[in-house]
Amino acid sequence: MSERHETRAEDLRPASSQPLRFRLWTAVLRADPVVRGIQVVKRRERLLTVIQAGLGLAWMALFLLAPLVYILSLSFWQRGAGGTIVYEATMANYREILLQNVDLLGWQIGNTYLLILWQSLKFGFLTTVVTLALGYVPGYFLGRTESRYRSLLLLFVVLPFWVPLIIRYYAWILVLGNDGLLTTVLGWIGVASNGYLYNDVAVVTGLVQVLLPFMILPIYNTVNKIDDEYIESAKTMGASPLRAFYEVTLPLSLPGISAGSILVFILAVGSFMAPALLGGPANMMVANLISQTFGQAFDWPLASAMAMVYLVVLFAIITVFNRFVGLEEVFDQ
Repeated sequence: MSERHETRAEDLRPASSQPLRFRLWTAVLRADPVVRGIQVVKRRERLLTVIQAGLGLAWMALFLLAPLVYILSLSFWQRGAGGTIVYEATMANYREILLQNVDLLGWQIGNTYLLILWQSLKFGFLTTVVTLALGYVPGYFLGRTESRYRSLLLLFVVLPFWVPLIIRYYAWILVLGNDGLLTTVLGWIGVASNGYLYNDVAVVTGLVQVLLPFMILPIYNTVNKIDDEYIESAKTMGASPLRAFYEVTLPLSLPGISAGSILVFILAVGSFMAPALLGGPANMMVANLISQTFGQAFDWPLASAMAMVYLVVLFAIITVFNRFVGLEEVFDQ
C-alpha cells in the first residue's frame, strides 16, 4: 500500500542520523492500521459534515418550508360554517382579495385588502426614507471616526434592542397621548393639542424609532471598510471635502444604504404592533388585517390567501430591487 508523503528535511537525512524517537514515531504513523484509521476518521468527518448540513436543511424544511406549503394549500380551500375548513380547491379567496370592488379602468378601488396592502407599502416607504435621512449621518460618523469612544457610541445604537418592543411602543403612547409629554410641552408655549396618536405620523414615528438601528449599522459597516487612500487621492487631485464625499464616499457606501433600506422596508411593511398601538382603524396594516381574519373572523383560508399575496408582492419588490442594485453586492458587505 503506497502513500504519498510530503518530503521534509528530516527524511533526506540517513536513517542512522535521525533520532530514535523520530524514527519510531514515523514508523507508527506509516503503519497500515494507523493509516487506515486516519482514513476512517477523514471519511467520518465528511460524513459528519453531510449530517450537519442535512440537519440544517431538515430544520429549514420543517419550520420554514412546511408551514409555507401548508399556508399555500390552505389558501385554496374555503371557510365552512362556524369557522370549519372545507377541503375543496377553489380560487374564490384570491378573487375576493384581488378582484372584488376593483375598477382598474376608472381607477376606483374599494377592495379593503388592496387598500390596506397599499397603505402598508406606503408606511414602509416613508419609514425607509425617514430612517435613511436620520441614520446616514450617525452611520457615517461611526464608520469614519477614530475616537476611543466609538465602541460606547455603538453600544448606544444597539441599546434599544435590550428593551422589549412593546415597551418602546407604549413609551410613545406616553409621549404622544392626550396628556403626554409632547402635548404638555406644547401647552407650556401656548400650543393647544389633543394629542398626536392614532394617525399616520404616530405610526411612522414609532416605526422609525424602532427600526433606526437597522439603517445605522449597515451604513456604519460599509463606511468603516472604505479605504482612506481613496478619499485622500480625491483630495490630492483637487477635490474639495464635499466633492470627495459625493464622488467617492457616498457611492462606496451605497451597499450599506441598500442593505439598511431593504431591511427597514421589509420590517416596516410587516409591522403589527406599531399600527395596533399607535394607529387607529384607518391606519391598519396588512399584518393586522391578516391577524383579524385569522383570529376574529376564523377565516383561515382567506387569511392564508392574504398572506400569500403579501409574500408575492414583497418578493416582486425585492426582485426589482435586485435588478437595479444587486443583492449579492449588498450582502457581501
